[in-house]
Amino acid sequence: MLKRSLSLLMMLLILCCALGSYADQGEDYALPLDMDFACYEPNPSCFTADGYQDESLTVRTEHRKENGVIFDLIWFTVKHPSQLRTLTAGTPNEPQIELVSRMSRYVHAVAAINGEYYLQRDRGILVYRQGVLYRNEPDPRKDILVIDSAGDFHVFCSEDKEQELAAYTEAGGDIVNAFSFGPALVRDGEAVQVRPDYFFNADQRLPRSVIAQVGPLSYVFVVAEGKKKDSKGCTHQEMADFMAGLQVQTAYNLDGGQSTVLMFNSTYFLDFYREMEREQSDMVFVTTAVDPKTWRK
Repeated sequence: MLKRSLSLLMMLLILCCALGSYADQGEDYALPLDMDFACYEPNPSCFTADGYQDESLTVRTEHRKENGVIFDLIWFTVKHPSQLRTLTAGTPNEPQIELVSRMSRYVHAVAAINGEYYLQRDRGILVYRQGVLYRNEPDPRKDILVIDSAGDFHVFCSEDKEQELAAYTEAGGDIVNAFSFGPALVRDGEAVQVRPDYFFNADQRLPRSVIAQVGPLSYVFVVAEGKKKDSKGCTHQEMADFMAGLQVQTAYNLDGGQSTVLMFNSTYFLDFYREMEREQSDMVFVTTAVDPKTWRK
């Protein structure tokens, strides 16, 4: 019995050491939350025709066509949650807009997707960017996405958002980025039944932009192309069903339509995005955590 207990204790100690080493390794890739941090330039030699890989980041691009819709996907896994970031065109609530393509190049984004264009709405939203509170008026009718300091996604869908968020923070939850567009599309791995009267033309087939968490530090940017002869776009429910089919844990709809844009290697994922891009207020992106000094030696 004593031998078995000692063996179990040794196994636990080994596991704890391994987990500690993994956590320490992740912390080696931590980046400043400050939005003024320009981020590191990715190593050009780490790009391939359909992806990117260095010691801090793995990216894979993909195209799919289902039910008459073309989907563009960028899958990525990071070593530290600070590599999944947001950027705004100006300081908090400043009425300044910019092309996502230009913002993407400014911060050397390996991949980027448009945000929620929060400046279009004067009130009724909760907005955090890189740990900074921009707006604090959650609309009970709109779903909220919170990304915490561990890089995990949390969606809030009840009509009492203030109580729901208060319970989250009282339980120790924190907020690095928060969005108030929506709707939530996948929750706990299951497709959400989206209200047909949700905002943003829920029942029309349009271009859609989505961010999703697959698992710990693993994510995907997805765009449904629309308003094209070969791709009709999606309703919110069709987008929710598609995202659930990808086996993601949480998926959330961002601004779509003309705001839809997807970038890879600081250039347009497809010319489709170049043709329709418009200036907007914010984007979501992923960056390498490898300092160029290490590969320029």
